[in-house]
Amino acid sequence: MHTLLLAAVCSAFGLAALPTAATAQELEPGVVPPAPPTYCGAEDARIEVLLVGSYHMSNPGADRFNLEADDVLVPKRQAEIEAVVERLAAFRPTKVAIEKPLGDTAWPARYRAYVDGAHELERRETEQIGFRLARRMDHETVYPIDVRMGLDDGPLGRLVGENPELGRHLAGLQEYGEWAMATMGKLLSEGTVGQMLYKINTPDAISWANSGYLEFFLPVVKADNYAGADYVAAWYQRNLRIFSNLHQISDSPDDRVFVIYGAGHIPHLRTFVSESPHFCVEDPLPYLEE
Repeated sequence: MHTLLLAAVCSAFGLAALPTAATAQELEPGVVPPAPPTYCGAEDARIEVLLVGSYHMSNPGADRFNLEADDVLVPKRQAEIEAVVERLAAFRPTKVAIEKPLGDTAWPARYRAYVDGAHELERRETEQIGFRLARRMDHETVYPIDVRMGLDDGPLGRLVGENPELGRHLAGLQEYGEWAMATMGKLLSEGTVGQMLYKINTPDAISWANSGYLEFFLPVVKADNYAGADYVAAWYQRNLRIFSNLHQISDSPDDRVFVIYGAGHIPHLRTFVSESPHFCVEDPLPYLEE
């Protein structure tokens, strides 16, 4: 049924076929072609994406657990951020993507004001890193790619309320969140901004950033009430939409896209980028290492 529907769509729009990863290869029946490498190669035709997960420098308090970060506007932190941006410039990005809603005009306007000397950078990673890097590369604009979707935990709470035994799955959530914030706080207080960003972008840290959803929320299920899975699915959906927006801003095979985002999004965005035939992952660690 899906094959017939796909053929009908192609026919209706005058398409011989929809492009796939296999169109650039000679396909042999019975032979599964090798998957493309995760990381970008020297002669890679895919769009290169450098994902950097960050803590929220402005302490917005928007998450379930929030880091109490120190003031990034003090001279010491400003010098550290300048050093980070200088290293990131070696990636030579053609576009800088930021965690603001797709289609938003206020943030690109704010960036232009910054370039023109009419705006002082505020305590946000969007500005401190994103704006700085875009100006360092002499870009005309920045690219918001976010999708705002709230995570409704009401159904989750009701399911646990009706089935108290399911509460055991959530028992360690508070401790886990406090540990994560304490760990990030320790990294920041004992090191530079660059060192902290390096640590939270290591493979182990990226894996830990995602594990809480699978450990605490996903097991909350009773019969056909999949409140835990639906909660996790909403988080995946937001990140899938964010990733889809990379397609909207990447209109040239020569694009090299730098993405600065909250660290919690990086596990999903990295997976989507690495498994897409259109993009490849640039390892952030060489750019963050001091």
